[in-house]
Amino acid sequence: MSTAPLFTRLATAFCALVFAGSAAADLKVATLHPLLTDLARQIGGKTVTVTGLVSPGTDVHHFSPTPADVKKLAGARVVLASGKHLENYLGKLQDNLTAGQELVEVGRTIPSIKIDARDEMFMCCPEHAQGAVDPHWWNSLENMQRAGKVVADVFAEKDPANADAYRANAAAWKTELDGLKKWARKEIATIPSGRRKLATSHLALSYFAKEFGFKLVPIQGLSPEVKATSQDIANAIETIRKNGVTAVFPEQGVNPKNLKEMAAETGVKFGGELVADGNGTGAKEGFRAAFHYNVDEIVKVLK
Repeated sequence: MSTAPLFTRLATAFCALVFAGSAAADLKVATLHPLLTDLARQIGGKTVTVTGLVSPGTDVHHFSPTPADVKKLAGARVVLASGKHLENYLGKLQDNLTAGQELVEVGRTIPSIKIDARDEMFMCCPEHAQGAVDPHWWNSLENMQRAGKVVADVFAEKDPANADAYRANAAAWKTELDGLKKWARKEIATIPSGRRKLATSHLALSYFAKEFGFKLVPIQGLSPEVKATSQDIANAIETIRKNGVTAVFPEQGVNPKNLKEMAAETGVKFGGELVADGNGTGAKEGFRAAFHYNVDEIVKVLK
């Protein structure tokens, strides 16, 4: 039996109970992108409950929250958005939040890429996309590492008792993505530099292209909502021929009609569909699975 004074033993037991209770605290979080749902769960671990308003496979460009979706925000202390003007409904959504709820644009502090025809990365860009910011920041391992730190800091602020755990999870996430980047560089190195050219439906892979040394031929600009004009398609065909592009890649959830016509017209390969908007399903759900799949598909077709 302990010889410590009764008051000391009671105080110690009380502190242990308080700590255990706080460590198991349930921080409720809502997300507005499938990859943010995945990221929040990776960083939050067992002490965070995540509600994803945007289901895997959903077109993130077309999504707009319904009244039923807004109800799901009840109790969430943090709402994670992608940012960079991807969600044009954030102003209205903010009006529906209550005191104590914080809307966080995870991509806000992540360096942006602007569409500029003078940048050699863009071999062909529809005019309506010039000067715009590419919102698809998640198609970069380095950016997803940055996003992990952003999310960990937000969670730590809202739930200080578990701050160390969130930051440890972010560090583990960074280490895991470092390994994925090492693997990707090794795989991509098998593609001759002159063949590292991606012709896709819309401009969603510029962050990936910058990180791994690819050039891009987007057909529809920044959003699959924008229909490519006959002139856009003619320009893309000319670019494909002029620059020796060897394949075109459709994207999940985007009508491949234009790309099929271009492949037939130019005689280039028609690759498998890529997960460009981070909305993969099944075996391609979540950031790591989608990224791994994309690299595998690009390497298989281009090398």
